Amino acid sequence: MNSAVATPFAPAPEKWECSLRLTNDPRAPRVARRTVRGAILDFALDAELADTAELLTSELVTNAVQHSDGPVLVRLGARRGVVRVCVWDNHPELPDPLPETTEDPFGRGLLLVERLADGWGRYPLAADGKVVWFELVPKNPWQGWI
Repeated sequence: MNSAVATPFAPAPEKWECSLRLTNDPRAPRVARRTVRGAILDFALDAELADTAELLTSELVTNAVQHSDGPVLVRLGARRGVVRVCVWDNHPELPDPLPETTEDPFGRGLLLVERLADGWGRYPLAADGKVVWFELVPKNPWQGWI
């Protein structure tokens, strides 16, 4: 008697990427969160990493929507075990995290990125705007990878 063993997901490829173009709209962070979470889980990465990526993506896209007047681009990908999310907007000013001592209840998104990401940064674009990015490394480096 033959029996087949089914696996729910094939291993993720060593490198993958997806992009999302969002209108500058208050719903954009929600769409970005769902897209990033879904992609990470579909590529068989862990739920904790998906939670963190979802939160940090929401913070960056919210900032982009609030501080720019054009579309917001999100690029999510992984290579050699590192997940990277990049968020582009047309506002040229590079953001800095606020000091932790500030009493302002807003503007804490980059502090979260700084604390929770394994790496992050920002850079201007010569043509227009800037990119803010973060990287996350799965706790189990073999999960989701060939």
